Amino acid sequence: MNKYIIDISYHNGTVDLSKAKNYIGGVIARCSYGWSSSNIDKQWENNAKQANELDIPLFAYHFCYARNEEEAKKEAKLALRACQNHKVYVIYYDLEYSNYQGNLSNDMYYKIAKAFCDVIEEAGYSVGIYANQDWFKTKLINNGFSKWTLWLANYGSNNGYNNWNNELKYNPFNNVLLHQFTSNAKRGVLKSIEGINSDSLDCSYDHGLIKMFAKDIQFNENMVFQIGDKVKVKSNSKWYDGQSIVRFVFNNEYEIIQINGDRVVIGVNGKVTGAISSKNLYR
Repeated sequence: MNKYIIDISYHNGTVDLSKAKNYIGGVIARCSYGWSSSNIDKQWENNAKQANELDIPLFAYHFCYARNEEEAKKEAKLALRACQNHKVYVIYYDLEYSNYQGNLSNDMYYKIAKAFCDVIEEAGYSVGIYANQDWFKTKLINNGFSKWTLWLANYGSNNGYNNWNNELKYNPFNNVLLHQFTSNAKRGVLKSIEGINSDSLDCSYDHGLIKMFAKDIQFNENMVFQIGDKVKVKSNSKWYDGQSIVRFVFNNEYEIIQINGDRVVIGVNGKVTGAISSKNLYR
């Protein structure tokens, strides 16, 4: 399982996750910010739809501008509206400084977080908190934060690499499952990634997030096939040689004729349709 999870928004432009898929283990896309009805991220629908169709584990984040509990509840409702038609494993609440909020008390940060998270959880979603390491040390210190999964940002030298040898050096409340270690992944660990044209790219290292919240996709990726199995082809896949697949193929069922490593030959009634990677098949 690839441990690199990218987070993207309209700032990254229009991405092609079918090209990026082989380099990452998951995607966290910004779904919304604030509480105005127009504040759904302009690339959210595109990013979420692609991730779901490609079976890339999808997580979402909402950027917080709330100054009190009532505004936080409004933000939660907007995030839910954005996510309602997509399979989202965790909705994160992004807590960091904004001029609009100004400096709030530690108690108010907790009340805002709780108000948002309560609404998200009542709707049946798992919820988490994103913040940088300094905030977890100085502001987000209420024991109530131990209730949620945490996504911690610490860039270090921000040279595009994980300068902590993929180890978690700080773990508030022992609930950190994701460490955002750079905003320059395209200059380091993901310098070969395709499908994302923006210069900057945030990347996190998975310390158990997918294992905890996306078990179904993890199971599918570890699926073992045998000759004779009946399978279907995942949407937006390509043939093993990189050629495009015509749309009707995704609607049909095929039989596995031959297996050589991850190369699987599929067909109908013994007649070959094509060769495809096993990761692009499902039962």
